Amino acid sequence: MNKNVFKILKELGLLKLFTLVLLLRLPFDFLNAVLSANMIESFIRISEVKDSVNLLKTFGVFLFFTFILFAYNALIWSTISIYADMLFHKKLRNRILDIMLSSTGRDMEKLSAGDWITRLNNDVDRTSDYLVTPINFMHVSIAAFNMFLSSLVLVFLNSSLYLLTILVMIPFFILSNVIIIRKIPLYRKKSQEAYAKYTNWMEPIIESKEAITVFDGQDAVMEKVEEASREILRNNLKAHMLTAWSSFFNIFSGNLGYLLMFIMGNSMIGSELKDFAELMKITQYRAEMLKSINVMNVGFSNMRTNVISAVRIEEILNMEKENWKKDF
Repeated sequence: MNKNVFKILKELGLLKLFTLVLLLRLPFDFLNAVLSANMIESFIRISEVKDSVNLLKTFGVFLFFTFILFAYNALIWSTISIYADMLFHKKLRNRILDIMLSSTGRDMEKLSAGDWITRLNNDVDRTSDYLVTPINFMHVSIAAFNMFLSSLVLVFLNSSLYLLTILVMIPFFILSNVIIIRKIPLYRKKSQEAYAKYTNWMEPIIESKEAITVFDGQDAVMEKVEEASREILRNNLKAHMLTAWSSFFNIFSGNLGYLLMFIMGNSMIGSELKDFAELMKITQYRAEMLKSINVMNVGFSNMRTNVISAVRIEEILNMEKENWKKDF
């Protein structure tokens, strides 16, 4: 977790609550992976012997456990997770409003009106996004946990195919997360700064429309608004392009890995692998690793984007501490 987000949670007294939400949600993906892998293996073996009665019984058992698992997951997200998110919004916005009301005029002038509004609304939402909304910190943590346990299972089932999976995944992961998306936070930050400028120009248009008309300043004002809008669009497009390239390499590595695994796995059947059903079980755990790496890839990108807002929120909270020190 980013240190700024950690400080905000600790200061709001919500660190334990969000830790609880994470721990309750953490095992779902791996349990679902185990259920899916064993279900595929069982269905293939039962289908090979054409045992329709046993097939229906097995289907009923897996259906029951799947229902229990997804009901538990839905319960967590629809109750405690939503409650934590709403409480975070409420406490953080109230804290910022308290700081604004208790600040002197000189302190308020340190930021423009548009900047205050952006931090109170957009930055609070993005900091909350960092924690709970798809796909950010919580999903990255769950994916990392799932990848770790799925890797252990895959090593136990067949170390050679696990090594193949790693050799294909790691280079593309580094390419996506280290090389491609490293500039995304910079573009997002510039976009947010441009959005604050855009908000600043909206205020005189609304409140001083007549004065702008009298002094024939419509063209100058609209030029500034257009310039800020273009800056927002330009930086967002650059960030989206990098995200698209990252997604392309993730999909390419996934398909390449499947192809190589089936070629290598087919040659192992009868020696290192018992049958085709076991190979399909292994591919399921490999799919979980791939899914986890993709979630982590997207999540790291989103976290880098949203953490900028957490830094901006932390600046406001630090302003309160500075004022408190001055009083003493």
